[in-house]
Amino acid sequence: MKYLRKILPKTLKSKLRIALFGIGFFPYFLILIYSYNLGEKKILDNTMLTYHNQMTQVKKRVEDQFLSLQKEMRFLASLDIMNDMIVGDVDKRISQLLMQKKKDLGLEMDLFTLTSEKKVISSTAKSLPHDFAYISEFNKILRKNKNYFFTDKSIILFTPINSTLQKNKLLGYLCLEYALSNLDSYTTQANGIRSIFYHFDSSAKIGDVYNNELLLDIKEQNTQYVSDHYLVLHEQFEGIMSEWMIVYMINKSVALIFLDSFILFVWALFALGVIIIALISFWISRRILEPIAKLSDATKSIISTQDYTTQVSISSQGEISELANDFNIMVRETNRAFKILEEENQVRLLRFVQLINIFNGLIQTQTEEACITLAINELQILMPHQHFSFSQEYPKQNEGNESNQYLMLYVKDFEKQTSDFYGVITLGESRPITDPHEEKFYRSIATMIMLQLDQIRLIEQTQAVSHAKSTFISHMSHELRTPLHTILSSTQYLIAYENLTHHQQEMVETMQSSADHLLGMINDILDLVKIESGKVTIDLVQQKSDEIEVLTQHVINMLEVLAEQKEIPITFNNRLTKRMKVTIDIRYFKQILINLLSNAIKFTEYGSIDLTLEKCGESLCLSIQDSGIGISEDDLKNVFDEFSQVKNKSKNTEKGSGLGLPISRKLARLFQADVIIESKGLGYGTKALIKFGSSLVEENDQSI
Repeated sequence: MKYLRKILPKTLKSKLRIALFGIGFFPYFLILIYSYNLGEKKILDNTMLTYHNQMTQVKKRVEDQFLSLQKEMRFLASLDIMNDMIVGDVDKRISQLLMQKKKDLGLEMDLFTLTSEKKVISSTAKSLPHDFAYISEFNKILRKNKNYFFTDKSIILFTPINSTLQKNKLLGYLCLEYALSNLDSYTTQANGIRSIFYHFDSSAKIGDVYNNELLLDIKEQNTQYVSDHYLVLHEQFEGIMSEWMIVYMINKSVALIFLDSFILFVWALFALGVIIIALISFWISRRILEPIAKLSDATKSIISTQDYTTQVSISSQGEISELANDFNIMVRETNRAFKILEEENQVRLLRFVQLINIFNGLIQTQTEEACITLAINELQILMPHQHFSFSQEYPKQNEGNESNQYLMLYVKDFEKQTSDFYGVITLGESRPITDPHEEKFYRSIATMIMLQLDQIRLIEQTQAVSHAKSTFISHMSHELRTPLHTILSSTQYLIAYENLTHHQQEMVETMQSSADHLLGMINDILDLVKIESGKVTIDLVQQKSDEIEVLTQHVINMLEVLAEQKEIPITFNNRLTKRMKVTIDIRYFKQILINLLSNAIKFTEYGSIDLTLEKCGESLCLSIQDSGIGISEDDLKNVFDEFSQVKNKSKNTEKGSGLGLPISRKLARLFQADVIIESKGLGYGTKALIKFGSSLVEENDQSI
């Protein structure tokens, strides 16, 4: 270390020269080292990463094409026209449809239909073969529950065709013979790059390769490997092409040609740079050091004395002289800025506090008149020497008044999406406002007034629209109930007193069920309108937990017949160790429980429904746990949205208005309770929880 200190220069000039030379020299040196040692590996890695990404895109396009073809086939198989297979496609409508679809897809392929006996009845081929050439392969694939198989030159895709006239009747199969030559368009044959699709078991390939020997070691290698002359990359397909892989072969000499040119360029630049850097470092060190020393001394003086009147005198010319002059100007401007900043901070702080006070007052106003009056009064308090006034007439500019002596107010017309003139506040200044900060202050006040006026108008319009909507829904619902009752009475009369055939009986019962469903939906809408309009009256009573148990058992007895029809047992368990009291509306509590238990029965096909009365935290909870279809995570977020329904996957039906859960939650919150829905996902059942708002342990507690 001591020997190293003796070698190192002592003066700043020598240190600066060495530092400048080193700064310019070492980047070239490092680039050369990097290029020789790591450049080739880096370029090869980047090349492999680039072509892996390209392989992934090609794989996705191929897989997407097969998915698209399968969707097209399923769509064609579901058309009513496929019923012509029953009569052997006499009118050739199926053949015409298949020919048009082949033309639309623009691929080398053929579409044809097979009967359940594997006879061809329609095809896009020029000649119509009556016997299917791959019956044995077709039957093997059917036993494996697959919908495709490979031949030497094609892929056969097929999908069953079911009759739309007779449920679950198999008419035959729609088949698509996709030529493997279509995949040639996805291969690459560029300079230095080849790509193919390779089937390892059969050694079949699509596309050309540099050397077939490169394919021999693919199974033993990893995802990629580097030979003496080539990079070989491969990835396995998914889906239909899962037995195939995509293989890329890149010529190493093409990939590394840029590196060789770059190294030659760096060597030439390095030689020239060393000479130039040495000369520049010598000159800069001499030019900079002396003036910098003076600037350093002046800076130290300012720091120690806080005297911002200090100036530096430098006789040299050029950038250093300009730097010294700029330093002197900076010191003077800093001194002046400190004084101005102090004054402006005081003014801005005062204005800011004033704006906050005015804003706090404005946001509490509820009418336009109150908003304008409050603004005028607040401005008058802030500036008592002025006289502020409000007018709804547009000011006349030809009277010699300056435009900045007015606060122009505009309000939004939310229906027309325009801004209309509302009025003007006159500042009462005898002189024009020249201070930009004062002008901004007044403009800020005008903006706050306009925002509050817009908010007041928007609230009024929103309230009016909401009232109109509620009134309309209420009137329409009442008007619909009368004809619905007439329909129900008529259907009940027909069922009870008319001698109807079995088919007529079913039709009348369907009419009655639909009318009942519509009447229930109208009642739900009326309940929702009453809740939202605040017209629901509640009768709060305090109930003990054993009384809650009685009410719950009563609801279970009402709905148990629905569960017995589906052979679903309903159990009820009171897990409380001490009696508790809650405050509820009995009628609405029973309505909520009926809604939740009905849902549990509706969406449970087998299993059981368990009701539990228990303590959760400091509150009392009643839970309804079913073993039904459950709710997905996405549906669970929307179960309390109005008119939102959870689809019954087992029956593929949706029944109800979608208002049961929203109404139940709104009714529960009327007596400070809540309804919570939980589910671990589809197939895991659903748990509905009524959580009472306020609970307390009964005086003179007795264990249950």
